[in-house]
Amino acid sequence: MSWATIPVYILLFGFIVLIHEGGHFFCARLFGVTVREFSIGMGPAVVRTKRKGVIYSLRLIPFGGFVKVAGMEIMLEGQAAVAQPGERLFSALPYGRKILMMLSGPLSNLLCALLTFIIIAAVVGLPAQLQSDRPVIGFVEPNSPAYEAGLAAGDEIVAINGQSINRWNELPALIHRAANQKLRIEFKRAGQYFVRELTPVYDSTLEMARIGIYPTYVVEKLPFAKAIRYGVTLTARQLVAIPVSVFQMLTGQMRPQFIGPIGMAGMIDQALKSGLYLFLTMVASFNLFLGIFNLLPLPLPLLDGGWIVIFLLEGLRGREFKPEHKIVAQGIGLVLIMAFYLTVVSADLTSVFRRLMPKS
Repeated sequence: MSWATIPVYILLFGFIVLIHEGGHFFCARLFGVTVREFSIGMGPAVVRTKRKGVIYSLRLIPFGGFVKVAGMEIMLEGQAAVAQPGERLFSALPYGRKILMMLSGPLSNLLCALLTFIIIAAVVGLPAQLQSDRPVIGFVEPNSPAYEAGLAAGDEIVAINGQSINRWNELPALIHRAANQKLRIEFKRAGQYFVRELTPVYDSTLEMARIGIYPTYVVEKLPFAKAIRYGVTLTARQLVAIPVSVFQMLTGQMRPQFIGPIGMAGMIDQALKSGLYLFLTMVASFNLFLGIFNLLPLPLPLLDGGWIVIFLLEGLRGREFKPEHKIVAQGIGLVLIMAFYLTVVSADLTSVFRRLMPKS
């Protein structure tokens, strides 16, 4: 991995958080609610300044962030709201505006993803044809069977299960129908030949087996109207595909395929080497995942969707839940989110160990 990956990783993660928390911030200002602090990162503050009554801070740990709004202390700190003189509390808003406040962060990420897809199609260009007919790998998906087997960008596949491969378009017929079947892949790297065995995984979204490799492409720009259609269509498909994948992963129907911090670093490293199309696609995908995951209608208070569920229930029952009940829900949500996070990180580490293990 290149050293240049580290600052890009930090800046990209900060950008995605900025988009998310910026949505909450501007919605709070629009509704006239008092904002106490806007922070990017977690932990101790490294840089802090105060303007027009709002503290803006960068914190030591470059993951996450928050907007501290008066009356939302229970959501960030597990404490009941305490009003200061002259403040307008979040808790005083009608339920409709509370829900809009929660929606504003995830919707900002989704809008950023949509605009990024449109820019890719109209300005950068979409893959139109293979750069070469040769079966040379252009990108390896993190946590995929190909990644764990040790394949890398630039490797040229020469045979699968003893069958000679001369063109990239010969690969799909051998891979897509081989779910849970071992494949013996021979490939060439820097003039040397290697053999690896791997088992494709079935992708229920695409309805085919995959090993996680992509070719190199020549890109072609779309007219602006078609670029908009492309962005809207792709975003809409992912709005369905990502929740389905989360559900299948949590219920054990599929192996964890979401990448954590380690997988993100590997993906950024490859994207920096592969060009603007892949890098911007990755930016859009990360925004999509953060936006959709935060909107999942699970009663987890650490997710925006979880608070929306709580506010809807409060609206139906005509009164708020007691602070102690929300604090308990906050604790349960923290445990469940940490369990999900540890599952993803564990999958990351397992995938890296499999890749590093000696191959026969």
